[in-house]
Amino acid sequence: MMRKNDNYRTDAEFEDFLVSIGGVVNGRRTNEPLIFERKRFTVGNGWLGIVQRLFETLIALGWNKKFILVKEKFGGMSIFLDDLPENGLHFVIEADKETFSVCEVCGESAEQHKINNWVYTLCDTHRDEKLYVEVDGKTYLKKLKDPILKGDIYFNALDNEILTCDVDKLFDPWSLKVVEVKNND
Repeated sequence: MMRKNDNYRTDAEFEDFLVSIGGVVNGRRTNEPLIFERKRFTVGNGWLGIVQRLFETLIALGWNKKFILVKEKFGGMSIFLDDLPENGLHFVIEADKETFSVCEVCGESAEQHKINNWVYTLCDTHRDEKLYVEVDGKTYLKKLKDPILKGDIYFNALDNEILTCDVDKLFDPWSLKVVEVKNND
């Protein structure tokens, strides 16, 4: 398979990597079996290559593969590992920093975006995917910063429905102004 970048890994590729290094040790419960499952790494596939390179570097420095947690937080990766070798923290920090400019979905160059009060690091394509909502076969563009005024249509995320505003100015933390962009029928 031809790759555009070295950041993206499929779930199977990442699990193959974990098998190739003999798994990682559960640093919280060392009596449990070694970790070989991708599901224990709660970051997008676009960052798994970064995790893999970090682990390879740390193992080369003598790391005992004691793993606590790898997760997404504030649009970047948070990595918690135990018993790091000397200078290992430097490589962890660099891997964390790298994720702030890499799309968490595909691994391409990206920027941070605040969407629905959540911070994501996404390329333009994957940012656009987060900006649309589909309801009843119709696609709507979310207008993230526009106020909802009388007569506007809006998406109510709590009830997953499109409504028309019947007040002068609506404030509802579960709702976003939208415009219909295409009909999927």
